[in-house]
Amino acid sequence: MAHRAMTAGTEKQGTREKVILAAADLIYRQGFNGTSLDMVALGAGVNRGSLYYFFRSKKNLGLAVIAHYEALLHGHFLDPSLGGEGTGREKLARLADLYSPLPLSGHPCCSCPIGNLSLELSGLDEELRQRLKEVWEGVFARVAGAVRQAQAEGELDPGADPHDLARAFFAQLQGAHLFARTSLDEDALRRDCGRALNALPWTGKEGRS
Repeated sequence: MAHRAMTAGTEKQGTREKVILAAADLIYRQGFNGTSLDMVALGAGVNRGSLYYFFRSKKNLGLAVIAHYEALLHGHFLDPSLGGEGTGREKLARLADLYSPLPLSGHPCCSCPIGNLSLELSGLDEELRQRLKEVWEGVFARVAGAVRQAQAEGELDPGADPHDLARAFFAQLQGAHLFARTSLDEDALRRDCGRALNALPWTGKEGRS
């Protein structure tokens, strides 16, 4: 009996993940408002009843998709660059390097999905706006950790506010990607990401050539 209950729970979780993944892909390609629950159900290969079992509304599903995008952002970019060994400066340089390649047009990458939703939804729904705000605050907090480390190591101006520096640095990376998605100029993207790093108030040395 316990084994059956465990199997049923695993199957339900698997169905829920299928719905989130299908929704995340559709919303990335078509936007939140351009994606219907019928489209999600079709993409996930489930009926509407199964979809409503897990998500009472489109907003509930949207919140789950935001959490999915947040996990991608941390797992693909912040964890590899800011986690582990290295100086604060090396961690910030790794983050700039990870943002330097052009996005893959068919896959959610970088922070583009969160950025897209921020533009689309922030003025339309307060709960979704607050959740997106939490995502960005979490990003800035992690980048600020590397900034503080670089300040403690004497690499960055110790008098500067670490959160302000983190926000400005990450905003420049985001802006670089916004332009790159239209220009498709990877060399320009790499230069822009390098400038974001170099713009930090390094003490006595340039950030990166």
